[in-house]
Amino acid sequence: MATRPDTPLRFVKFKDEMILFIQKVRIMKRNFALISPILLLFLMTLACSFSYDLGGSRDVEIINVEAKDGWTNTHIKVEAGDLLTIIYVSGRWSPWPGGEYDAIGSGGDPRCRCNVMEGVSHAALIGRIGDFEPFLIGERYHHSIGESGILYLGINDVDLYDNSGRLQVRVEIDE
Repeated sequence: MATRPDTPLRFVKFKDEMILFIQKVRIMKRNFALISPILLLFLMTLACSFSYDLGGSRDVEIINVEAKDGWTNTHIKVEAGDLLTIIYVSGRWSPWPGGEYDAIGSGGDPRCRCNVMEGVSHAALIGRIGDFEPFLIGERYHHSIGESGILYLGINDVDLYDNSGRLQVRVEIDE
């Protein structure tokens, strides 16, 4: 089998190009290793220098609402005109043994005498301001408040003796 005279030369040229390529990659890796921590530090400093103003938020709390307690005093004072946001975060509760529901409740008969609020799903998350009428929260509530007072949260159930579980909610007030 005859070999072409330019084959070794072509191989040497290819080998030289590969060596150059590998050297360039090594230089790039070295430069990146030096630059990347500096770049990361710069980006972190830049991110920390920004101030995010999300409005007049004056109070953000995570509250545990126990099913067996009736009304939970959040110790959060709201003023008429405040924008109140309540968001279901996690947890399950039940108005009777064996059930397990989130902030929407069990459905059931909304006219049941066992409900705090008629026309609302049994075991739904509800709230009230001071001694005013209760309102449905469910998974999310986002409204301006018409009255001033302490915020209370609870389960839509009047028979608390067999209740169990808790929900965790986020409460935010914007002025």
